[in-house]
Amino acid sequence: MPDAISPTDTIRRSNLYRVSAGLGAQWVEVNGFACPANYGDVPAETAAAKHMGIADLTALPRAGYKGWDMAGWAGGQGVDLPDPNQARAQSDGTFACCLSGGELLLLSNDGGASATIGKLADAWTGDDAVCFPVPRSDTNARIAITGASVPHMMAKMCGVDLRAHRFENHRIAQTSVARMNAILVRNDRGDTYAIDMVLDSASIVYMWGCLTDAMAEFDGRAIGLEAVRALGS
Repeated sequence: MPDAISPTDTIRRSNLYRVSAGLGAQWVEVNGFACPANYGDVPAETAAAKHMGIADLTALPRAGYKGWDMAGWAGGQGVDLPDPNQARAQSDGTFACCLSGGELLLLSNDGGASATIGKLADAWTGDDAVCFPVPRSDTNARIAITGASVPHMMAKMCGVDLRAHRFENHRIAQTSVARMNAILVRNDRGDTYAIDMVLDSASIVYMWGCLTDAMAEFDGRAIGLEAVRALGS
């Protein structure tokens, strides 16, 4: 990890940054964002992440495309598309998440770089466009929820059965969590169960509060990017 910074040193920051600062976050710059690298105890966070952890990954790159021939255009750019409501890792680790036959969500891996996102951004033009960009980087936040207790915790707030044997790795659920619309992507880190939640950026403080309240009985805790990366290493 690079040297720690202050969130006010960067051009962009998550709407959750004040909450993270109050929890003692140590910051690192990723993709022009201030990202919580850790909360002061990386070994404890890494251990907790296997059981019940929550991380603000809003700093990691994401993008979207939507339109009548999104699949044809994205496929022509070399994206290996899965079926709707499935995610598939690309050669650079980017996750291509098909929300429907005509809508694509792209999430970078935990490393914070995505050649796929950059390639599609460079390739798209408005001339004879068969799809258009969705500004996910500006309008959405991303939270990772990790650990074996995640399905039990999420059952308090979500009607989808997220147990490992019912919600397979790389499945997508577009659903309501704590009465807010959210996209849930099962994205295990190594052998640790994990869900990436993509939601409206203006709602992240509310959602974080709901999740941390629900995880209290499971001894969950906030974890930083270092702990998330350690799970997949």
